[in-house]
Amino acid sequence: MNNENENQNENQNDNDKPDGSKPNEIGNPSTFDTDVLIIGSGFGGSVAALRFSEAGHRVVVLERGAWLHRDNSEVDLDALWNPKRHRFGVNDLQSRGRHIVPWLGSGVGGGSHVYAGTMKLCEDFNRFPSPITCEDMEVHYAKAAEIIEPMPYPDYAPYSKVRATEFLYEVGAKLKKSDPNIVESHGPINLAISFAPQGETPGAEFVNKHGATQRYSDPREQSLLGGDISCKNTLDLNYLHLAQKHGAKIRALSEADKIESLDSGGWKVNYTKYIPAKSGWKRFQQKWLRAKGQTESNTIRARRVIVAAGCIGSTELLLRNRDVHQTLPALSSKLGESYTTNGDFISLLFPYRGLFIAWAGLIAAIVGLIGSWYWLAAAGGIGYLIGLLLSRRPFDPDIGTTNSDYIKFRARDGSSQGAYIESGRYPTPVRLSLAVILSGLGMWRPHYYGRIVKLTNVLRRFVPPFALLARTWPLPLLKMGRDDAFGTFSLDGDGRAIIDYDLTTNGPFYDYLNELGRKVARAGGAWWAPNFMFKVTQKLEVPHNQGGAPMGDNAEDGVVDHAGRVFGYDDLMVLDGSIIPVSPGPNPAFTILALAERGMEIVLEQLERGEPISAQTIHRHKSNASQSRQDESVSTL
Repeated sequence: MNNENENQNENQNDNDKPDGSKPNEIGNPSTFDTDVLIIGSGFGGSVAALRFSEAGHRVVVLERGAWLHRDNSEVDLDALWNPKRHRFGVNDLQSRGRHIVPWLGSGVGGGSHVYAGTMKLCEDFNRFPSPITCEDMEVHYAKAAEIIEPMPYPDYAPYSKVRATEFLYEVGAKLKKSDPNIVESHGPINLAISFAPQGETPGAEFVNKHGATQRYSDPREQSLLGGDISCKNTLDLNYLHLAQKHGAKIRALSEADKIESLDSGGWKVNYTKYIPAKSGWKRFQQKWLRAKGQTESNTIRARRVIVAAGCIGSTELLLRNRDVHQTLPALSSKLGESYTTNGDFISLLFPYRGLFIAWAGLIAAIVGLIGSWYWLAAAGGIGYLIGLLLSRRPFDPDIGTTNSDYIKFRARDGSSQGAYIESGRYPTPVRLSLAVILSGLGMWRPHYYGRIVKLTNVLRRFVPPFALLARTWPLPLLKMGRDDAFGTFSLDGDGRAIIDYDLTTNGPFYDYLNELGRKVARAGGAWWAPNFMFKVTQKLEVPHNQGGAPMGDNAEDGVVDHAGRVFGYDDLMVLDGSIIPVSPGPNPAFTILALAERGMEIVLEQLERGEPISAQTIHRHKSNASQSRQDESVSTL
């Protein structure tokens, strides 16, 4: 990362113009503090920042989160985003209603810090606005790939030696052979992660083609505990890095609240600047004694505004401005509708056939020793050893890359790209506990996880319960696809977005996913189990949140048009997952990037013609690709 640019952005007075001069008085309608203000630095916002800045526009990006680095990564409570408790971590995991717990990213680069790096193409845009077709999207996927640089998970050591990945590859091959009518394809996934080329060292630093310093991914580092920082091709290392080179300014820890149109044209945006305490005692007071944290209220005037705070953030912000501040009263009645989870669902896999025998034997041995029933202790010890011999060696679900493998299934109606199963990774409880302790002491670094692994491997060898525990941790099966349910947003008394989502509507879809999960288990000689936490709480942890400000052909069926331009307002756009109107099926990040690239190409052409950014109403049905970009059949609002 270009530290000079970053420091300039961090130290810039929030009341200064991007060029360093003071802003003009609000009463002067002829000038703006910036040409383009982008709210959010995730997949859509980063694309907008680069494309506007390289076209010569002055750009300011507001990002509520902080810059993320390996040397300040934390895995205790400070890893969470909770500004009320003065925690400014990258992971936002807060319940949004009865059933939905979105997993959101909060940092410069947005959700690219918390997603798995999966880059999949959507193969069906029939449920999108009419100008968007697969043929039309090809060039925009390619444009995004040129910047984000996805690559398939490597087939060489050490990456190919991750046992959980090998296991899912084998299962995919078996299912493709036994159920070819259901399984479409399987194998390694394209990931926006920098894997070491053969002959290079995992974990070593390198400079990417954009000029940012990165590291090669090391499978021994746990991705959720900071192991992906600077290894994943996060947006701060490509799109935003390039945007800064073109003069874009990024204001971290800056959260937008009010968007107001100016009578003379353009926009005024009020935002809050968070100022974390630097001293240890101040931080302790703020986090644990509920001392008031320091914030600043700021205002910036922009000719154009791009809302790109993600599905939850953008929908919440727009609802607040329509219904609470009442500064955007003309927003479509569709605002807050069409929320989807992309069918996200989890079940578990226990690939250890001797597991139950071993646990029963261990418990019997302990009871026998306590009660002096030595015959029971001996029988239990024998059962424990037999169980270990029957089971395979540990699959270590904490080692390697989440979504390094996939199996693609047909939908229930037989159509393509209906469901996916990918394998997850998570830090196992013993190793996680040690990492959290180190983080609480201020001593955590992502590469320490390899040392924790070596320590616990010693315990596995010489302490029987640890050997069994290592075989007990399940492999998560991450499932998704084209589901049936839609949710709606509303605001609570604090102006916070709450999602009403009917799980029962998705019941048949979840049943289908569980049926596929059982097929995976049988093919792998493993035990399948449901997600016990979901069974108890009826809450879904959702990484693929979409909708809320859906695109449509007109203001009656969408908030924005096919390019992300807001119906009813000039020079206002939404570019993120909130504009996706339906569950596409595969992981959506690549599609969000491509849609943003497509939208930026259209609006920059519009600006070059001397027009404002204005939405277009479409009066026709989906046509072929050669007609999909023509303007003759649209009318400007």
